[in-house]
Amino acid sequence: MVRMAVAMRPRWSNWAGTYACEPVSIESPASEDEIVAVVNAARAAGQRVKVAGVGHSFTDIACTDGRMIRLDRYDRVLDVDTAAATATVQAGITIEKLGVELARHGLAQENAGDIAYQSIAGAISTATHGTGATLGNIATQIVGLSMVLADGSLLTCSADTDPDLLAACRVGLGALGVISTVTLRCLPLFNLHSVEQPRDLDEVLEQIDALVDGNRHFEFFWFPHTDRVQSITNNPTAEPIRTRGRASTYLNDILLENSAFGLVCRIGRARERWIPALNRFSVRLLSRSEVVDTSARVFANPRLVRFSEMEYAIPRAAAVETIGELRAMIARREHLVGFPVEVRFVAADDIMLSPAHGRDTCYIAVHIFQGMSYEPYFRDVEAITSAVGGRPHWGKLHFQSADTLRPRYPRFDDFLAVRNRVDPERRFGNAYLDQVLGRS
Repeated sequence: MVRMAVAMRPRWSNWAGTYACEPVSIESPASEDEIVAVVNAARAAGQRVKVAGVGHSFTDIACTDGRMIRLDRYDRVLDVDTAAATATVQAGITIEKLGVELARHGLAQENAGDIAYQSIAGAISTATHGTGATLGNIATQIVGLSMVLADGSLLTCSADTDPDLLAACRVGLGALGVISTVTLRCLPLFNLHSVEQPRDLDEVLEQIDALVDGNRHFEFFWFPHTDRVQSITNNPTAEPIRTRGRASTYLNDILLENSAFGLVCRIGRARERWIPALNRFSVRLLSRSEVVDTSARVFANPRLVRFSEMEYAIPRAAAVETIGELRAMIARREHLVGFPVEVRFVAADDIMLSPAHGRDTCYIAVHIFQGMSYEPYFRDVEAITSAVGGRPHWGKLHFQSADTLRPRYPRFDDFLAVRNRVDPERRFGNAYLDQVLGRS
């Protein structure tokens, strides 16, 4: 009997291990021409195409049964205009590398999230954000971009030439094409004075407007089963850099914040009933920390403990009530939650599918340690946030569909019209986009 060799497909999984797929191939183009070649080859073979950044999205947004593109070799700074304070970069550049390269030219991003290894394309496509009441999510920094379309042509748009098209492309969910280059609005390089300190949750909620409006950046992490939070304020300063030192940074960021926390999480996974006591133990270890560093280094944090995450954008005016309902729900439903709840704030924007579209926004993120069941807790959180018109973070787990999302986005159908124009055959489609945008 003759045995036929079976070609094994490569396997890809996201950072959290929540989704995996087996593409026909995984391509790593190093130029725009090579991106075009991958798209054209997929079209000729009748295959779909998806771009996967570093895989930090918790959903199956990057999964495909066709060709997967990785942009890790397509990550250079192409042009910096210091007079205009703009930079044009290849889409695969990570937030960390971008910060280093901008600093060499005396520039910085005006805001960023806390995951430094995300690619700029992945960050803007899913509406990744930082915190700051007067600042939008990362996609609002984009003043122009280029994108390889399903027919292999190159689309370019900018705030000056086609702001409506840019309003679709800046948070495109990977549904419109392969982002090739982005041009970002930057700021002169600046330092931040960062203060982390433990506080009472009720005190923070009573002072929430003063804290959010009185600081360029404010956020807090609340530990369920306790009344304590770790608050973080970051404000521009002319002070010189004053860090904890390499040894102290390693001790705090790696050993204490990651390794020790990971051990507590593993104990909680093995003995779930111990989680409330473990949280009470953890908050007793919280302390005040104060540093001055460049904005890029303050924004970024190492994430070594893996987890599943859901995050919802709600109207800022509903923040206090929603957090109160969340606290009551965890107690009433007896959820055992070992991860802190993260609360951040951003300004309204005009991007079609931005969760902050048209309203000042509070982001509430919830997490469950890797390997533990997250769905019951996440569904209860989603019910609370949905009651106030919450919109899910596109890169985080949720249970919404096109039917439930359409009423929450005033320009949902405008985005679909752009998609129909640039990708009528759904070359960049997948199961996730079928779910959130519909199959038509």
